[in-house]
Amino acid sequence: MTEENYTSALLAFVRREFLADSGDEALTATTPLIESGILDSLRIAVLMAFIRDELAVQVPLAKIDAKNFADIRTIAAMLHEESVVEAGRA
Repeated sequence: MTEENYTSALLAFVRREFLADSGDEALTATTPLIESGILDSLRIAVLMAFIRDELAVQVPLAKIDAKNFADIRTIAAMLHEESVVEAGRA
């Protein structure tokens, strides 16, 4: 998957799962997720399950921090990097 594919999938998931009731469609790839309150610890856990189950990327625990979950673009870049690392191990 490319970073753009990850970005699209993540935007769709966050809108559907976390913003559906708010009617807020202003989410972009650079919207601050934690600062805006879209992501909290519970929602990060839900997002991690989506990433693992639907996007098939295993994110190391060391990478689960506010810096790597700042916005969709940052998450997508991290996922792309991890998928390349995983592919190199295979």
